[in-house]
Amino acid sequence: MPRKIPRAVILVIGLVIGWGLDHLPRSGSVVLASGGDRSGESILASGPVMVGYNDKNRVQIPLEAIYYLDYKGGRLLATIPSFRQSVGSAKLIDTFGERDLVADFKLNLDSGPRPQFLMTTGSLGTYSEGWAPLFVFETTTSQVAVYKVEQQMVGAKTTPKFELMELHALPASTPPPEPR
Repeated sequence: MPRKIPRAVILVIGLVIGWGLDHLPRSGSVVLASGGDRSGESILASGPVMVGYNDKNRVQIPLEAIYYLDYKGGRLLATIPSFRQSVGSAKLIDTFGERDLVADFKLNLDSGPRPQFLMTTGSLGTYSEGWAPLFVFETTTSQVAVYKVEQQMVGAKTTPKFELMELHALPASTPPPEPR
């Protein structure tokens, strides 16, 4: 007659396996991309800028930025929607921060090629303190810019602080070796 394993032993085995899987070494830092959308000469993306804490409900609340890239204007806009109830209606969007992409990428619109942009947000993992960098690629000059948006209070208004963190040239592609 087979012996039955006590439920407590099965529970302990399951906990040990779960703990072991959680503590397995992970290779490198993981970068996750967020969603976005494109329409004609405009690109829209969103990503977290900070994680707040609601003391009343005892929960973390991520704040997201909305990014809008306007090709024709050569500008990048960002805002951090936050709910505010005032007399009459609720307000979600206060002000936009703006970056001049022509200046940031040092583009010459008169004699250079027409710029082509791609944009996405990413995650830097546990060391990011809740913010996600915005990556903007300019494909005709093979450059990538990294932006950061922070929420700051100016009087009664929230204003996004929109800064260029890094501008980097992409590596040149190397042709495949000649067959022998």
